[in-house]
Amino acid sequence: MTEWRALAAVLASPLGGEGALGRRLGKVALNLLVPITALLFSTAAISAEVKIGYLGLKDDPRYHPDIVYNRIEIAPGGNPIDGATMGIEEMKVVSDAVDQQVVLDHQEATDAASLVAAVGEMVKAGEQFVILDLPAELVDQVAGATREWPVTLLNATAPEDFLRNRCYPNLLHTAASDRMLSDAMVQLLRVRNWTKVLMLVGTEPRDKAMAAAFRASAERQRFNIVDEREFTLATDPANREKNNSLLITGNADYDVVFVADHQGEFARYLPYATQLPRLVVGSTGLVASEWQWSWDRDGSTQVTSRFEALTDGRRMTGQDWASWIAAKAIVTAYAKARTGEYQATADYIRGKRLKIDGAKGVQLSFRPWDGQLRFPIILATHNAVIAEAPLEGFLHQTNVLDTLGTDEPEHKCQ
Repeated sequence: MTEWRALAAVLASPLGGEGALGRRLGKVALNLLVPITALLFSTAAISAEVKIGYLGLKDDPRYHPDIVYNRIEIAPGGNPIDGATMGIEEMKVVSDAVDQQVVLDHQEATDAASLVAAVGEMVKAGEQFVILDLPAELVDQVAGATREWPVTLLNATAPEDFLRNRCYPNLLHTAASDRMLSDAMVQLLRVRNWTKVLMLVGTEPRDKAMAAAFRASAERQRFNIVDEREFTLATDPANREKNNSLLITGNADYDVVFVADHQGEFARYLPYATQLPRLVVGSTGLVASEWQWSWDRDGSTQVTSRFEALTDGRRMTGQDWASWIAAKAIVTAYAKARTGEYQATADYIRGKRLKIDGAKGVQLSFRPWDGQLRFPIILATHNAVIAEAPLEGFLHQTNVLDTLGTDEPEHKCQ
């Protein structure tokens, strides 16, 4: 019992311990501890039925269509559970070959404590892998509370870089990190020799995180950030120099404007409205993402077509792709590891033998230092792919895909 209580303390500690949320999650951890600890050391034979967890946030605002006046849609709706569903269906030929029936267990919860409880119930039901479709702060709390449990979590929709620096042993990422996206953008700008950048940044924390990633990428390539200016949506006269696109882009010489605006309301008015006739990138204009529906190479058109058929015409987004590839990675690990023992399967999905086809022309695998899936990034307008990074000429001593994102020598988890 002493060892169980010590483990419960470990499970609660990443969340602040003495706070109300920490105490509540500690109680959840203790209640689930005995059956989960038993599963940790289980070496049962592989089951004919394999259940994969998919955990989302109930009534997640990220997937509500963001519609402003005149029915203008800024951000489309659509839940990426569709991507995971398609991934499992596509891998049926693989799972059938090893006599496995793969089932997706989709659950939703409302807060960190209930999300941790849901993961506990999934683990008790024998689910060894759970795809997380959650905002970054909830991914952080769930991964921290379950870090000693026999379960691997795959973050499919949170791009924040701080999650990759948490060093959670049970957390992988199929969503592109902010740094991967900004490195891809900076590579194209470097190739074009557009290296003088004016940065426009919103007031939201998400805007600042996007800007920090771009700043780091620009410094790596020795860009000249001529100025960094904060914009606002407030329309009162006192803010005219922060809400007027002509004024906020004036009194500077630059090759390109980078805008960090996760809501998109300011960014959508920026192209063709800058003081100088310059390209706009970041949250509008040229955008970096895991996927773009108009990509037409490496079997991508078939992927997009299958997704549209599954969803009655909805176009595949980067988050859909990340959920799709997460499901494919899990099914592949089960099929190739050929064991019901958790640690062996978890080691396989993290190891060098795992190779996944993501319709990007290269085989994909996870980085051992931060759990990030390596893959090329798409640079596209709203209806055309302009380039795929890494671009030619950007080299790496071991894997060219590691030119995108935080590389091992600069990562905090050494």
